Amino acid sequence: MRFVLINTLMLSSRRLQHRLLSNLQPPPADRPLPRKDHTGFILTLLCITLGIAFYLMS
Repeated sequence: MRFVLINTLMLSSRRLQHRLLSNLQPPPADRPLPRKDHTGFILTLLCITLGIAFYLMS
């Protein structure tokens, strides 16, 4: 049981370390910078705002 826990911790720390190192490296010069899409987040905030406004108006 200890071996499984230790092995899992070691693997997850390696994955995390690899992910951190890959995020810190600059993107290649020939590829344009990726843009994050925030449309879903904005629509969610709009729906919450409309729901609160409707609740306060009624």
